[in-house]
Amino acid sequence: MKKLIPLLIVGVFILSGLGASAAPNHQKATDPRPTMDYTHTVLVEVGTATWCPSCPASNQMWHTIYGGHSYDFEYTELVDDKSSAAHTRFYQFNPAWVPTSYWDGGQFVYPGTSQGVFISNLNSAGARIVPDLSSNLNANWLGSAQIQISYSVENHETSEYPGHLRIYVQEYESRWNDNSGNPYHHALLSFAEDKDITIPATGSITDTVIWDGTTQGYSDVVPENLQVILAVFNDTAHIGYSDPPSGNPFNAYYSDECTAVNVSTTTNHPPEKPTIQGPTVGLVGTTYSYIVSTTDPDGDDVFYCFNWSDGSGEVCLGPFPSGQEVTVSHTWNTVGTYTIEVKAHDPQNAESEPGTLQVKISLIYEITITGGVGVTATIKNNGDTNLTNIPWSIALDGKLIFVGKSRQGTFDLAAGQSKTVKDFVIGFGKTGITVEVANYTATKSGTAFVFFLLGID
Repeated sequence: MKKLIPLLIVGVFILSGLGASAAPNHQKATDPRPTMDYTHTVLVEVGTATWCPSCPASNQMWHTIYGGHSYDFEYTELVDDKSSAAHTRFYQFNPAWVPTSYWDGGQFVYPGTSQGVFISNLNSAGARIVPDLSSNLNANWLGSAQIQISYSVENHETSEYPGHLRIYVQEYESRWNDNSGNPYHHALLSFAEDKDITIPATGSITDTVIWDGTTQGYSDVVPENLQVILAVFNDTAHIGYSDPPSGNPFNAYYSDECTAVNVSTTTNHPPEKPTIQGPTVGLVGTTYSYIVSTTDPDGDDVFYCFNWSDGSGEVCLGPFPSGQEVTVSHTWNTVGTYTIEVKAHDPQNAESEPGTLQVKISLIYEITITGGVGVTATIKNNGDTNLTNIPWSIALDGKLIFVGKSRQGTFDLAAGQSKTVKDFVIGFGKTGITVEVANYTATKSGTAFVFFLLGID
């Protein structure tokens, strides 16, 4: 182990638990990870350097543990003297030694190499209670050293999640060799994302970014040698020490969600245009159900994003298996004609054409007020249910209304039918008119002239 003072060797840790067996071939994200009783996939970040004589043992040890498929974790080698992104990230830990391993953003720190310590810290980090997050990550090779990276992170908690998101792009077998002349494994090239995030309560974030190896200085990358890791860190600062037990303090922000994928070279296709089945007419304040479905040509799961065109915003649900019918419900609270729009996208964020359905929403009671001899109210039942014993009233507030200031009663009204009620009026001058039917109200104004009510508007 070397102190991070230029070329001054301070001490070397005794390496324990190192086997003599040959190193396994590099393992890929598609290899089955173990079924562990971990609360989340642990992330390990290893600060290292090619000039460090103690670092090859750490490089080999992490490669061996990962290749054994016994622990639920992903790891990245931060080769300090080769990658500027790795240097920047390593120095956020205020490092003192190389090699140094950091579990979940600094919950545990160990400068040196010990199989027992590595595994013990994996198990301890994997037992930490974390917020209920889930993520989807896909990486597709576009050619010319470019990767399209699509991701979503869902927050299943009832409070928002503020934190930081990093997407690591790294090589399984590195272009850089350690101090023994052997290639590093899982060595970070650069970040595709490195930003603060806020995930709404019971909501999600989603995005697609392009990582360009040429602009990052790695125009010769090949897709089969690349791995992409997504990690989400919370915003609660804990004091960590890069020179335990109390030296080189830093703010540790723990990783709560981590996933990794290979870079795919297959062509991805968007889902088909979704179909929508359900009512096309309805009433204010009534909840209606709609069935949507689509298929994905690649057999991928699909997400549905709904816009009900009533100002409530877009709501996304999923994932669901390709071809599965999904039932959703919505309530409109204002009279109008609305267009339901639903789009489907796959985990790579390839989006379908929108499916649409027009819905006309009316009041249960449609009230029309007219004048003439007295005042007349026509009430229509727009629903599909026969209504009985419905209360109604007519009220006029003019000061010179002598007869017919108010009248009330009840009636039955069959579905789709109309009923007319009248109030005989004697008076003069301007007056307001209010008609109430159950909990619905309509108002007009007019002018009373003896028996007549004129100028209704």
